[in-house]
Amino acid sequence: MSPRTTEQFEAMRIESKDRIIKSALKLFSSKGLFNTSIREIAKEAKVSDGLLYNYFKSKESLAIAVMRSSFDTVDEMIIAHSDQNPEVNIQSSIQNFIRLIENELDKIRLLAQMGFHKEKFEILNQLTVEKYESSVNKFHKNLKLLGVPNPKSEARFLVAILDGLVFEFLLMDNPFDIQKFKKELINKYCKS
Repeated sequence: MSPRTTEQFEAMRIESKDRIIKSALKLFSSKGLFNTSIREIAKEAKVSDGLLYNYFKSKESLAIAVMRSSFDTVDEMIIAHSDQNPEVNIQSSIQNFIRLIENELDKIRLLAQMGFHKEKFEILNQLTVEKYESSVNKFHKNLKLLGVPNPKSEARFLVAILDGLVFEFLLMDNPFDIQKFKKELINKYCKS
C-alpha cells in the first residue's frame, strides 16, 4: 500500500471538518448550543475529541463556523441574479427563501437560537446586520426598478414578512399553507 498523497490528506481533512460542522449543526439545532458538549459532537461526527479540537479551538469557534456555513447556505438560496429583470429577481428570491425554510430548517433554527445569545457571539450580531441590510438592499434595488412607491420601506417590510414567516414556521406545530402564502406574496410584488 502506497502512502497517501498530499491531495488525499487534504480531502480527508476537508471531509472530517465538514462532518464535524454537520454534526454540530444537527446537535446545536436539536439540543441547543449550550446543552451540547464537544464530546457529543465528536461522537456524532465519529472523530476523536482531539481531532475536533485540532480543527476548532473551542465550542464557540465551532459554533461560529457552523453559523458561517448556515449563512452561506442562506446566501446561496436567496441570491438574485442581476442579469434577470427585477420582477423575476423578486419572485426567485421569495421562492428560494420559502425553499430554504422547507429544506434547511436546522440551519435557520440554529441562527435564531444564536441570535438570542448575540452578546456571546459579537460576530453573529455583525453578520446578522450585514445579511439583513444586504437583503433589504437587494429588494430595494428591484422594487425601485419596478417603480414601487417608497421602495426602501417596502423592501424592509418584505424582509420583515420573510423573517416573521421563519419564526412562525419555527414556533408553530402546524404551520399555515406555505405554498399559498408564497403565491400571495409573489402576486403582491410581481404583477405579471
